[in-house]
Amino acid sequence: MSRRRLRLPAAIVLLAVAAPVLAAQPDSAPARSTVATMRSSARHFGEAVKQGSTQFGRRLAHGARQAGHQFDADMHQLGHSFHRWWDGVRSRVAQA
Repeated sequence: MSRRRLRLPAAIVLLAVAAPVLAAQPDSAPARSTVATMRSSARHFGEAVKQGSTQFGRRLAHGARQAGHQFDADMHQLGHSFHRWWDGVRSRVAQA
């Protein structure tokens, strides 16, 4: 992925964070407070994204573990079924 593509989502996020802050600020508000509010909003947004990403990763890992356990259980059951079938085949061949 090129540098340009990597920078575009960051610019969109910055715009999404800055637009409500700038719209809520009165015209007489000093520029420093606007910048500080934008930084604070961006920080909170970043923390929310990080927390959401972490939670998503944990749920994904948990789901993968559950799927793996279910697969193991199903394969174990299939193995038992195959052995029962094979034992039946062997006993019928031995009787014949």
